[in-house]
Amino acid sequence: MKERVKDVLSLAASVCGREDLAAYLAGGKGEDAGALGAEAALLLRCYNLTEYELASDYLPLRRSEPHDSDGCVAYADLEREPLEIVCVRGENGQRLRFVAEENGVRVRAGAVTVEYNCRPRVKREGDFPECAKGGARLLALGTAAEFALMSGRLETASLLDRRYRAAIAAAGRPRGGRLRMRRWV
Repeated sequence: MKERVKDVLSLAASVCGREDLAAYLAGGKGEDAGALGAEAALLLRCYNLTEYELASDYLPLRRSEPHDSDGCVAYADLEREPLEIVCVRGENGQRLRFVAEENGVRVRAGAVTVEYNCRPRVKREGDFPECAKGGARLLALGTAAEFALMSGRLETASLLDRRYRAAIAAAGRPRGGRLRMRRWV
């Protein structure tokens, strides 16, 4: 995904029908810059909530890191804080038995690769999204639904939430298959 968080926020504001906020995010100008700045901060908070929800419940962020194990790979040695340890692999890619303990992953000694799901980092407007599988549209729909809910626009929030849930289902659906040839009667 090439879009930055700022682009997703602008798209979310447009989806909510807030063209003034979208213009403010694009150029930093508006009639009431103070109020628009506060709404932009709320929109960013909604974005971070949406990305966290996607990563923890629907489209996990998976990391894979090689480590030299002395019988335990400490969680502190991993680049990110793990939500779930998916598997541990040996040098040849074979799955190894492991036990996720309080301080780390207990596994045989030697070179191993730990695969785990993690939380996304908190983003600023200039950062890039981590949940790239769903695309900017999915993130914008979730952000817009959350923003409408927090702004007290319940009917709009309900409508956007249905669209967001449908987009999540589409993003999680496996791709591929065959398309039937069109037939004329």
